[in-house]
Amino acid sequence: MSAEYKGLRLLDGVRLTPQRKALLDAIAEWEGSFTVTDLFERARKRSPHLGLATTYRTVDLLRQSGSVRALAGDHVAAYVRCGPEHHHHLVCLECGAVEDTDECPLPSAAELRRRYGFAPTSHELEIYGTCRRCL
Repeated sequence: MSAEYKGLRLLDGVRLTPQRKALLDAIAEWEGSFTVTDLFERARKRSPHLGLATTYRTVDLLRQSGSVRALAGDHVAAYVRCGPEHHHHLVCLECGAVEDTDECPLPSAAELRRRYGFAPTSHELEIYGTCRRCL
């Protein structure tokens, strides 16, 4: 079982240090997507001894646990907080806002198996565009 703090999961055996707690607090309060550099700057206000390497390692641990997901695309590497339920993201390229959507246009696992002989274990989908506030 993994440790959980403010809805964010760390992998088994990973300690919740003051530096990691500052990072998790910052992510828990974040609206939309974030870069590692932005996260580091915000969390460092809470934990002045926080290092950039610790920030990268912690984001990677959260990515491995499924608590954050890297967003793909032609923009700066960004991450978004994720819950355990199946969902996808609508990502605004203007302001960086991220909205969860439970819409899933992809075929079911049974349909993929039937049509292609393929047994999927998971999938991710981000849709990039402009949010209603920026339109």
